[in-house]
Amino acid sequence: MIPTLLFQIALIIIIARSVYELIQRLNAPSKMWFEILFQASVAIVALKFLL
Repeated sequence: MIPTLLFQIALIIIIARSVYELIQRLNAPSKMWFEILFQASVAIVALKFLL
C-alpha cells in the first residue's frame, strides 16, 4: 500500500510541475514549442498512469 501511495503522490507532483512549466512557457514572450509539447506530453502520460 505504501509504495502505491508514494507512486501516486509522485505522479501528482509530476503532473503539477509539468502543468506549471507548461503555463510558464506559454506565457513567455518567445515560445519554445518543443518544450511546450514536451511538458504537455509528460503531464498527459503521468495522468494516464495515475488514472
